This record gives sequence, structure tokens and C-alpha cells, in this order.
Amino acid sequence: MANPASVLMVELLMSADRLITAAQAAPIPTDPSTWAPAVIVGHLSRVDTEVWLPRIDEMVTLRSSGSRPHWAWWEPDADVTARTFAGIGVDESGARLLASRTALLHRLRELSPDDWAAEAEHEDFGIIDVQGLIMQVLIHDEEHRASLLQAEVGQ
Repeated sequence: MANPASVLMVELLMSADRLITAAQAAPIPTDPSTWAPAVIVGHLSRVDTEVWLPRIDEMVTLRSSGSRPHWAWWEPDADVTARTFAGIGVDESGARLLASRTALLHRLRELSPDDWAAEAEHEDFGIIDVQGLIMQVLIHDEEHRASLLQAEVGQ
């Protein structure tokens, strides 16, 4: 059974809160090639604004023409993300995540039921609708939260 849009939207906000909480408890890694917790949280804010929001817009725009976008896996540049968030604490990167997540929620609230049915074809996920894309947001969040929790356990 499909998850109601309202449940998905609440989960998006709760997921951000869980990520920030995990980042606050996670240690700063000693390995310079490993992202600090603030960088991980900042990465998620960039993915919200540079991946998820534009893709929702593209899905909804192309739906009206009867076509669907085709996507490959893409994320913001890791080196730029690391540089951008290196000197920022978890509180600041968390605030940015909450701001980007709020923008995502506002966009989702604007969608009609037909817009939620808009589809895209992703090389890894196959054909997904907006709900499927939101499920991928949550999966992506959980992958990063797991890395924060593992770091906390390993300290």
C-alpha cells in the first residue's frame, strides 16, 4: 500500500531531525579523507536543493507533456561539499538541512494528486513516481545516518 503524502512529508522532517541528532553525537573523524558529521549533514542539504527539488520540478513539468525525465545517479561534487562545510559546525549545517528540507516540504505541499503521479526513469531505481523519489530521499538519509551511528559506536 502506498504511503500517504502527509506521512512522507512528516517522515522527511523527522529524518532530518534524526540526522542532526546523530551528527551531534558522532565524533570528528581522525582520518582526513572521512567527512566530519557537519559535512555529512551539509551534503544532505545540498542534495535537497541540487538533486531532489529540481528533479521533482522536472517530473511535474514533463508530466504535462506526457513524457518522463531519464536520470543517472548524480550528487553534488564531494570536494566542494567538503570545502564548503569543513569549517561549519553541526548546528549550522543542521540549520541548513532544516531550511532545505522545509523548502522541499513546501514544494511537496503544492503538488496536486496528479503531480504526485508524475514519473521519471532512473538508471538505478527504474520508473518511479514522486512518492518513489521521496522514498529514495529517505533511504539516502538513512545511509548517511547509519554512517554517523557507526562512527559513534566506534569511538
